[in-house]
Amino acid sequence: MDYTHDFDTAVQTFVLTDLPASTPADAEFFLKTGLEGWQTGHSELKFEGRTLRRAYPIGTLLSFKVSRDVPGSEEGDAWGQRRPDRCQVVTGDATHELSVQSWMDSPLSERPSTLSAQTSLLNVHSPELGDEFAVLVWQPPQAKTAGQRFPVLYLHDGQNVFDQATAFAGRTWKAAEAAQALAEAGLPCILVAVTVRDAHRGSDYVPFEIAANGFHSSAAEYQAFLTGTLKLLIDARFPTWPDARHTAQAGSSFGGVASVYGGLSRPDVWGSIGAFSPSVWVQDSGLLAWSEQHPAPHTRVYVDMGDHEGTFTADAARLVNLTRWLAARLRQHVQDVVLTIGEGHWHNEDAWAARFPGFLRWWLEGLLD
Repeated sequence: MDYTHDFDTAVQTFVLTDLPASTPADAEFFLKTGLEGWQTGHSELKFEGRTLRRAYPIGTLLSFKVSRDVPGSEEGDAWGQRRPDRCQVVTGDATHELSVQSWMDSPLSERPSTLSAQTSLLNVHSPELGDEFAVLVWQPPQAKTAGQRFPVLYLHDGQNVFDQATAFAGRTWKAAEAAQALAEAGLPCILVAVTVRDAHRGSDYVPFEIAANGFHSSAAEYQAFLTGTLKLLIDARFPTWPDARHTAQAGSSFGGVASVYGGLSRPDVWGSIGAFSPSVWVQDSGLLAWSEQHPAPHTRVYVDMGDHEGTFTADAARLVNLTRWLAARLRQHVQDVVLTIGEGHWHNEDAWAARFPGFLRWWLEGLLD
């Protein structure tokens, strides 16, 4: 019996057009892709001179970078630090001209900070987790006026929110810029960005025991830190409206799961939830059933997903449908749900930065009703 099947592929031609001056004369070059597990050094991913041709299935959402034949020698950004993935949808034969700015094993300088003067850094001890958290607090210009109080948004993965020096691949949510624009339009708020414990991200954010968190969850303790130690500190030091109606939490990917879990677990503390590209797939989409078991009739929920999130366009369509299904099921158990699908948006900070202003306006305008 013949088990072979025809399937459509397209040849992608990758051409190295420019290389850094630091490139060794005898260097060999390889492609690294998300589809192939970001591996390098394999002969089928090796450039012949400065050209590589490789066939990929039609519909592949190809994320890729160039690397040399030395460990840690992935291509970098203008500072020689980690650069964003290159992204391409495979729709047919195509040629990609690649200009490499730097190599990460030859860093040029530290990436400069983009923190504004309106941002304060707090080092907060969590007795709930027995660990320290760096917390960044952005205040609107109106905070200089005595007597005013503001709604507060708590953001997960706080290292990616404001500062390109700490953000993954140097790309931030541009949250301060979005909040500044709305403050100038008469919709001020305070942003509290809680940086992640890198080794515990899956545990702190995901309430289910899955392989990605070593089958251990500390999500309940993390949320207890937010609602207890941290919120008490923020409300004591900054001019906040401390009630649930004026308090929200938001995050992306696993942080989106954390936001749904935290917000629905304690609707007496969190009045609104922002779930950007939530990892609905965790625990065999267990978040869907869990959400139905935790009604919050006074809570407002924002959910979104990009239509280029996944390995193939079919995967991305499935994630979009799961997100639609999450929104539909939530709608029966909360006050309000808004769903946004980002056209051409991948699973990265650039996409979340593009959607963040819309979420922020939705949240703040809803407080005026």
